[in-house]
Amino acid sequence: MCRSIVQTFQVREDQPALVLAQVKALSRQIPLLYLLLFANALALAYTHFGTAPDWMTVYIPVVLGLVCLMRGIAWMRVRETVTDFAHAVIHLRRIRILAAVISIVFTAWAIKMFGYGDAYQQGHVAYFISVTVVGCIFCLLHFPPAALLVVVIVLGSFIMHFGTTGNEVYVAIAANMAMVSVMIVQIIRSYYAAFSGLVESQIDLEKQHNKTIELSNQNRELAFCDALTGLSNRRAFFAHLEKTVEQANDKDAFAIAMIDLDGFKPVNDVHGHPAGDEVLMQASARLRAVLGPDVLLARLGGDEFGVIFEHQNDALELIKIGRALCGTLNDPFDVGGGTVQLSASLGFATYPTVARDPNALFERADFALYYAKKNMPGHPVIFAARHETLIRHDSQIEQALRKADLESELSIHFQPVFDLRNGIMHSVEVLARWDNEKMGRVSPEMFFPVAEKTGLVGTLSTILFQKAMKSMVDWPSNISLSFNLSARDIVLPDMAHWLIDQIKFFGIDPGRLTFEVTETALLRDFVSARASIRYLRRHGAKVALDDFGIGYSSLRYVHELEFDCLKIDRSFIAPIVNSERSQRIVKTVIDMCENLGTDCVIEGIETPEQRDEVLRLGGHLAQGYFFARPVAGLDWAALSKLAQGAMTKAPRS
Repeated sequence: MCRSIVQTFQVREDQPALVLAQVKALSRQIPLLYLLLFANALALAYTHFGTAPDWMTVYIPVVLGLVCLMRGIAWMRVRETVTDFAHAVIHLRRIRILAAVISIVFTAWAIKMFGYGDAYQQGHVAYFISVTVVGCIFCLLHFPPAALLVVVIVLGSFIMHFGTTGNEVYVAIAANMAMVSVMIVQIIRSYYAAFSGLVESQIDLEKQHNKTIELSNQNRELAFCDALTGLSNRRAFFAHLEKTVEQANDKDAFAIAMIDLDGFKPVNDVHGHPAGDEVLMQASARLRAVLGPDVLLARLGGDEFGVIFEHQNDALELIKIGRALCGTLNDPFDVGGGTVQLSASLGFATYPTVARDPNALFERADFALYYAKKNMPGHPVIFAARHETLIRHDSQIEQALRKADLESELSIHFQPVFDLRNGIMHSVEVLARWDNEKMGRVSPEMFFPVAEKTGLVGTLSTILFQKAMKSMVDWPSNISLSFNLSARDIVLPDMAHWLIDQIKFFGIDPGRLTFEVTETALLRDFVSARASIRYLRRHGAKVALDDFGIGYSSLRYVHELEFDCLKIDRSFIAPIVNSERSQRIVKTVIDMCENLGTDCVIEGIETPEQRDEVLRLGGHLAQGYFFARPVAGLDWAALSKLAQGAMTKAPRS
């Protein structure tokens, strides 16, 4: 029995995979543990300040706080630095020792604090110990030796101290905590059994890999080769993928990857197609150098590449490979005597984890790539259960869009843009809202991308624009309106004609309309987008480039399309008060707009400090929650009140 107890508090050095998994899990939990410790200790010191001696309420908390800070930072670095078994064992041994030491120190300090103050303050001590220890134990569930040490030291001391106070309430609390301790020990044992079982399952899965199917590159037919790069082409990729899936059994596992160059389209637009071809050849050579000769690498079309990893579906290894692939494409490309800087996003899908059909597997890799480009540009993403949920949710949104009475369910909100020099309202931006009968309020960030992919965005745009026109009819002539056009809207010539016809139908001066387009829309089809923009401007409407700076901005677009307005994205405004780099970027764009005679709207102002900084940099037109949130169903009286409210917030020149 003694041997069993000793083993309970030992590191399982006979299971390297388990040890590494424990360290990985603890690297996420222990920083939270130290944060919890410090926050609760700070609260206890605060309530006893002035009652207990300063060395207990000031000096000890400061020392404990520094220890928590240093250890928390150290463990935040562990997940990146500890990759081998030996170092993992060292970290587990260290946390086992520190768990005991810190438990003793914090418990002794708290119990000492119990001797000071009234009943409320003493109750806070009991609350501090019980709540803190439970939180810490949950943070250490992946490593029972440390968790059980905390239980024994802290809860043991708690029960002994409060159980011997002679106070019936505290004795009852101690008895209750004794029962809770037994339950906590059982929870620790059960959770650890499930966790170790999960690690063992992963090890078993890795052992089930079969031998590789050899691929003969020497006998590859011309039809399966990309003429530009010499890589396999799209046909070869799918043929090999289908063959791999067909020959795989339930024990086989592999992964595919899709890689896309972020920012490649502007290279063609600015430097020409020969330069683009040179970039593709250099990119393919770099990818091949990372992958080696035995991995299938194909150019699927344009700037998109596909990879099949026949032996690999381990998530950690895939992420490692993905980072190497993205990293090699981040280095500058030599083109025509100069250099261009690109990045790359990557999506993984694993067989049979996420799909057993080649088309389904490819679709999930494509979705992982799409997710990476949208949320984590320049990084790899492995398709997981949460992405499957997103696909299903997108499907639900698509079905709801197709079945919905969009005329009644779609509505518009308005958010003003103010002139900071005098507080007068400059214009109003239209924002879409969708309240579905079954799904409730659906965010535009969720339903517009689905509408884009399914071709329904045109229907949404026409309904929303007509609603905006009906609202604008009775507005004063000095109030302008901004309307967002999707990437699909701006490349369809018929849409531009329809917009102008609607403006004329409602009898509104086209000069009061500004159509906002994004850089993404220009990258999709620059020629068509340019034709639509010129048509709108030729008929008196204005055009703004929205979210300027977050995509692959090209001064060619600003020069050739002659935008009437640039809207600086909120990502540059959030850190502007303390970031000199953000200040310089914003100042540069403001000065450029002033030199070009173009309006410059700063989005996302949420604090008076941000407003003042924008004013200092020379910005005049601003929009954000600091001035006004989007409001539904505005009439002119409401707009006037909103303008008056903004004048009280904005300084006058």
